[in-house]
Amino acid sequence: MPRRKRRAEAEVVFEKVLRRANDIGSLSEEADPDTGELLGNFPQALTHIGLMNAALCLADEKKETRDQRGK
Repeated sequence: MPRRKRRAEAEVVFEKVLRRANDIGSLSEEADPDTGELLGNFPQALTHIGLMNAALCLADEKKETRDQRGK
């Protein structure tokens, strides 16, 4: 699966996005890449859905890798 080749990069980006959330875990539709300031509509459901999908993809890929090692 091609995405496996960039898993480490994906995890770094995912962690950076998590750090952009405010004190209650909410995200806006954009964040300034230099300051981390949340910009645009707030809170933004589509941003949260994308984050959840990314988390699920990372978890699924991790499980697949673990399962393949166990075989």
